[in-house]
Amino acid sequence: MRSGRAPSDHPPAPGTIAQNPGKPSIADLDAHNPYWSSPGIYVESTRSWRSISANVVSRTVGTMAWRSDHHRVAVALTAHRGMAYVDGGSAQSVRFSPGELSFTPAGVSIRTIFHAVRSVHILQSPETYDTIGSELVRGGTSHFETRYPINDPLVSQIVSTITRETERHFLDHILVDELNTVLAVRMLRHFIDPSKIAPPPSNGLSRERLQRVRDYIEAHLGDRLTLTDLAGVACLSPYHFSRSFKLALGIGPQRYVMQRRLQRAKTLMRRTNQPLAWVAAEAGFADQSHLTSVFRRETGMTPGQFRALCPRQTAPRKSPMTPSAAASAGAR
Repeated sequence: MRSGRAPSDHPPAPGTIAQNPGKPSIADLDAHNPYWSSPGIYVESTRSWRSISANVVSRTVGTMAWRSDHHRVAVALTAHRGMAYVDGGSAQSVRFSPGELSFTPAGVSIRTIFHAVRSVHILQSPETYDTIGSELVRGGTSHFETRYPINDPLVSQIVSTITRETERHFLDHILVDELNTVLAVRMLRHFIDPSKIAPPPSNGLSRERLQRVRDYIEAHLGDRLTLTDLAGVACLSPYHFSRSFKLALGIGPQRYVMQRRLQRAKTLMRRTNQPLAWVAAEAGFADQSHLTSVFRRETGMTPGQFRALCPRQTAPRKSPMTPSAAASAGAR
């Protein structure tokens, strides 16, 4: 997926509507979705990453049609009520409070008539659900249907975190992958019989697999690591890898990688005089601003302050030999 953002530095306040300055990047993959071309749609912000997209959307009063190649989790940011027609069926009265959500599966058509509303749309690839469902559900089959309203504070919190992360200048790819997986697992649980949920793996990664992943992380700290990359090294799915990694080390992959990058940045600042922009790139941060933001959050000081406080460390140097010692060494 391509990343994109609507060109607006001043999004409207909740409840207000502005003209649509552009389409979300997910529209590139949803060419037949009429929703994004409706004149009453304003896209405040949008960002896509691989198999997930987060969009903050405002709409005016009127009828809107939705049909997508992706599953949609929509969380209401403002209270609203209206009517909904699913796949051409009869009218259904709909009422949402802030934080409540709806789920619309890929390929399902829904037409809604709402008052002015502001919401977050999270679009997820059906393949994400298929992969997780094959591991989470005994038999591996799940049936999805349009459902609303759903009151699930955990989903609302996950969606809020996804939106916050995707709106940052620097996107933590591993974290977004993890959130995408967690959201799909949570939504799957709304559609499956609890008795059919397969038990989670009881053991963490084997010592050999764990070491292979850790070695890979150290060798690629400067790259844009993803959860899929790390899971592939361990020969596990992202879903099982995340759980197993945390069981093995007590922290998740994203947190572990961030800690290793911070440690590398500290080492480079102690041992070199290179600019902080170079340190940031070598340690795997998006740029110097990203390094500074994470460093301050985790240590309470800026990289510059840390460098000023720490004594310079250099590789140990051999002491020069005295003439007598040299002569003695030559005689041996």
